[in-house]
Amino acid sequence: MTPLQEYLPPGRRGARLRSAVALERRGVRHGAVREVARPAAVEPAREELRRRARERWAAAQPIHLPGALARRLGRHARAIRASLALFERLSRGADFQDELWARLERSKTFAPAGTTRDLGDAREIEKVFADARERGRRSVRDLYAKLSWISVDERDVSLRIRFSFGAEQLLDWQKETRRAPWADRLAEAVFPECAVLSGHTGLVGLVEAACGRRVRFSERIVYNNAPGGGAVFHHDVEPFQLGVLYGQLAGETGWLALPRRELSAELAGFVRGSPLARRARTARQALRWLDGEGDADLLRLLNHTPAFTRRLVERGDFVRLRAGDALLLPSPGPDDVCWHSVFALGRGPSLAHSYGIFGLRRAPQPSASS
Repeated sequence: MTPLQEYLPPGRRGARLRSAVALERRGVRHGAVREVARPAAVEPAREELRRRARERWAAAQPIHLPGALARRLGRHARAIRASLALFERLSRGADFQDELWARLERSKTFAPAGTTRDLGDAREIEKVFADARERGRRSVRDLYAKLSWISVDERDVSLRIRFSFGAEQLLDWQKETRRAPWADRLAEAVFPECAVLSGHTGLVGLVEAACGRRVRFSERIVYNNAPGGGAVFHHDVEPFQLGVLYGQLAGETGWLALPRRELSAELAGFVRGSPLARRARTARQALRWLDGEGDADLLRLLNHTPAFTRRLVERGDFVRLRAGDALLLPSPGPDDVCWHSVFALGRGPSLAHSYGIFGLRRAPQPSASS
């Protein structure tokens, strides 16, 4: 089978590089990727696609949906442009609270409830709280929108806004579900282009077919990835969260995405014969190595080693998301979860929405396998 992408190492020059996208994040040049063939657009309502999505979901494989959102971008173009302009103002120091309430000035549902800043979180800029009203009475308290830098590295000016509720340190969002739909409504009031994803009945149907449950999209995050920025390798395993739906609304991002078990196997193969081989002598040991969130050797290998990036690209783990593309990242279990990292592509900031996928009704959590 002919590969869809070709990896080009750092320092490569020529016509091939001009038709490629550079993978650079916070000063580390990982090389470039040239598309040999562009993926065909898909229709989420097609049963064949839903069947394949179910298979990939069960295996914790990323599910790329090129062009799935493209037809909906036009009707939300004004909101998308306004959101890009909002992030541009925020990056120049505009007051987040003022910006948020300017967007909600006509809302009869949400009322201001104060602001905070967690001085122990170097990435947090401001958290704006809102209460919700029903029939003229304040009935739902402590919803919030949190503005943060994606990284503490000053070279990366990427921003994100997360919508949730309650006390973040006490993990209130994991303990109750009553306020979650209200936080989702707050996100949709602030960012009307949420409807590109949440209002797409074909896409919602595909997600539900893939995970086998009726779902809601909560813990919503709006991303503004800046050139040279992005997220390092991580996973999104959280209690009761089934996976993540990501939609690219403007600009482009590049992803390395693969199941945890496959990532651990690639780590073991990459370090074989090196001093780090002692960290991954067995499959079990390689899996547990990935649990070392503060392990300097692991972080350097995953996020600052172009040769390892090349290994993943050449085995087909790179996904290029253009405006109108969607991506599903399944989390069927603690050891069966899609790990991923993100590179901002292009010369300007992008806009994307990322939603946690939750069942409408909670189910027992799977236990960790070994």
